Order: sequence, then C-alpha cells, then structure tokens
Amino acid sequence: MQVKILRKIHYPNIPSASGLEIIQDKIYVVGDDSPFLYVLDAVSLQLVDKIKLFDTNFFTSGRIPKALKPDLECLTTITLAGQECLLAFGSGSAPTRNKCYTINLPAGATKAPKVKEYSLQHLYTQLQQDKNLMADDLLNIEAAATTPDNQLILLQRAALTGHNALIWFNTAEFTQYLTGNQKQVPAFDTLAFDLPNIHNIDARFSGAYAYNNRLFFTASVENTTDAILDGEVLGSFVGWLQISDIKPNATTAIPLHTALITDETGATYKGKIESLAIQRQEATNVYRGLAVTDNDNGESELLELLITL
Repeated sequence: MQVKILRKIHYPNIPSASGLEIIQDKIYVVGDDSPFLYVLDAVSLQLVDKIKLFDTNFFTSGRIPKALKPDLECLTTITLAGQECLLAFGSGSAPTRNKCYTINLPAGATKAPKVKEYSLQHLYTQLQQDKNLMADDLLNIEAAATTPDNQLILLQRAALTGHNALIWFNTAEFTQYLTGNQKQVPAFDTLAFDLPNIHNIDARFSGAYAYNNRLFFTASVENTTDAILDGEVLGSFVGWLQISDIKPNATTAIPLHTALITDETGATYKGKIESLAIQRQEATNVYRGLAVTDNDNGESELLELLITL
C-alpha cells in the first residue's frame, strides 16, 4: 500500500480541523476548538461558507480554550426523519466534550441549515465504564463513519493503557436513542486493534470513512500519553479494513492494511492527520482522497491524496 500527497492547501481561517465529510458538491469540515462548521466547494476547494453550531463567548481569539472547547473530533452523515444530516461528535474526554450536533442541510439554497444539540453524557459514561474497551484509559472518540449495512462506527483513540478500538452500533437504534425515542443506551460492540508504530510509539486512530465495503482510517503518531495535551507528531498513516469483517466476538484478527503518508519528495509527512474522505475510485485499488490536518496553531491544511492499495 502507498499513500502520496498530490497537493497541500493551507487554511489560515479554519482552526484545528478534525472532521471531514463530502456531500455532493460541498466538503464540510469541523474544528475541535471552533463553533463553526466550515463549507468548502468540492471543485475549487475554496472556503465558501461557515455554519454556526453553537453560541460561545470564548472564540474571540479565534480558538476556544482547551479547557472549554467541545472538542468536535468526528463528522459523518446520518439519516434522520428521512433526511440526510451531518452528525458531529465531541470526543468525550472531558465533561465539556459530551455533546453532539446534527446539521440538517436543506436542498433549497435559500433555506438555512438546522442545527440541534444533543447530550451524549449517558452513552459516553457507559463507554468509559467498559473495562474491556478502556482498560482504565480515558475515553477519546476521534472518528465516526456510517456504513451501507446500517452500522455507525466510532473510533476510540488510545492514550496510555487502553486500546485503539472500533465501537459500533446499529444506526437505527442509535438514532432512536439520540432523538429521545429510546431511553436505554443502544447496544454496542467493540473490537481492539494493534496499529503500526514509529520509533516504538504506536499510532492512534484519528479519522474514518466508509467507501466500497472498506473502512478507510487515519492514525497519527504523536509523542504524548495524554488524551488532552498535544505532543510532537512523528507521522501519520492511512489504512483500511473490510467492513464485512467487522463482527461481534471475532475470534481471528481482522487484516489491517496501512501505509505512511509521504510528501512529494518521498519523505514522511510530519503533520497530524485528523480525518479523511474518499472522493472517488480512479482504477483498480487506486483511490483519490482528501485529508485534513490540525497544526495545533489555530490553522489547518487540506491534503489531496493518491491512495494505492
């Protein structure tokens, strides 16, 4: 497998990009310390709009302080009441990070998007208390993806003692719970993974996207043992696994295919990849994709990728 950067685009006005989704002719980006959903044109890749998700008095510097931010790390598409919506998740790594937002994107250009906030406190508490999943680590949900076979997949990013793991729900049951039509936390299954390392520091999940029965994911190698504090980034991987292999109580390891992201010179890209989306399949086992990076300085970068499996 090989992942090459074709182009880099710098966005000084998109802070801390962390989640990415493509819907028709638009690309949507969330930042983990921003109250906005950013909208890019899918052809020009220019920033064309931003949608306010919530009100805050703490964005005057251009970034919400770490102790107060909702840490929106995940963005995926879900259907609610027959309409396609974006769903943005907080990471759950602190009390301020237990929220999620649905963004209804109406077809008419004159209609404003509808944003609704939900609490995931009870769900995240149950995940945090799952000893098999957490192993006394801190919950840190970093990615989300929905699959054609009605699964909602969340990715847990290990900090120290826990696992890099997939957590998956029946999408219909999750939406019933989210909208209040089901009070009980929906059933979920988990599956832990061993990811590659750089200089004996393990990669940790950061992004996910479902495409053609494959779950593509990103994982970055960051020299930190804290779910909140940043560290030096040594590199980032893109990988994939077969969605049909994701089953409860799996007795054999699911094959993972991974490759370091390299730049135009062939050197390891040292940015912190936070999420990815697949644009299209160009040939057998060749895909074009996009990835966003969080530069930890209030700015972001979009990468055009050529992914060869």
